[in-house]
Amino acid sequence: MTFSPARLSRRGFLAGTAAAGTLGLLSACGYKDDQPAAGDGATWSFTDDRGRKLDGKRPERIVAQVTAAAALWDFGVKSVGIFGPSKLPDGKTDPQAGGVDLKSVTSLGNVWNEFNFDKFISLNPQLLVSVIYLKQQMWYVPDTMADKVDKAAPSVGIGLQDIAMPQGIAKFEALAKALGADVATPEIQQAKEKYEAADAKLAEAVKKTAGLKVLLLSAQKDTTYVANPAKFATSKHYQDKGMQFVLPEKPDESQGGYYEQVSWENVGKYSADVIMYDSRGGSLSLGPDGLGGVPTWQQLPAVKAGKLIPWNNETPFSYQRFAPEQTRIADALGKLA
Repeated sequence: MTFSPARLSRRGFLAGTAAAGTLGLLSACGYKDDQPAAGDGATWSFTDDRGRKLDGKRPERIVAQVTAAAALWDFGVKSVGIFGPSKLPDGKTDPQAGGVDLKSVTSLGNVWNEFNFDKFISLNPQLLVSVIYLKQQMWYVPDTMADKVDKAAPSVGIGLQDIAMPQGIAKFEALAKALGADVATPEIQQAKEKYEAADAKLAEAVKKTAGLKVLLLSAQKDTTYVANPAKFATSKHYQDKGMQFVLPEKPDESQGGYYEQVSWENVGKYSADVIMYDSRGGSLSLGPDGLGGVPTWQQLPAVKAGKLIPWNNETPFSYQRFAPEQTRIADALGKLA
């Protein structure tokens, strides 16, 4: 999800087990364990989080919003087209694109409200996949194009509201399997084992730092946003592990309750031992041209103490991408224990 003030005014602030448990999640996501093998004439059935049921010939030409594309890619489903942030201003791959090979896909747009419909049609799409953060809005499909995009190809919407990373990963695993991918390859199983090991390491690090109050903050040039940890899949998972977060008193319910906007003059209203700061390209960095040049930032106790941890709330929903993030957070907490 994208934690960006540019999208706040456009409904876009966000533009952010056991085998039995996993099977339950897969069933809830619409997966049925009677999918035929991939190949010509293969069929599928899937019900998305809007309640739309799709069936018939299994789609092969998929265009996906980058969050969905990255997750599906790691489960073996490769899109022909993507839309949403995939490249940073310096030309490097945006972390939220995960392992997507940007040279092999067609980008329909890299920023909010950029969606090249003609390119979309030229790809002969058989399925569009996007994620949902607010109501039933397909993320990064411009409101002005929503109807014609919907008519141009069948679509799947994956709801990411109020869930933690394991539930999100399970949803994309379910969709990938329905689309014919083998989600039990040795590579995926190895990635899952690394994820489970990283998860255990994170749990231990959180336990050792119990009592520390953590603030989630996205810093922009003219304002800040205090995030509600239960609304973001990464931080909700950390919260489920026992991390103690400072909660915003007045989250903006008109934007789904994801955040509270706090001016730089009042950024000290929430006392915290640790600040997890939004480290993505759209937010201020720690350098002198960013947060280092903001006087009120420099006065915060956590900043003075050097208790700062980068936070990426758009980590792709796959074992391969979340395991390193868990390890990084665990290592950072370990230095604070």
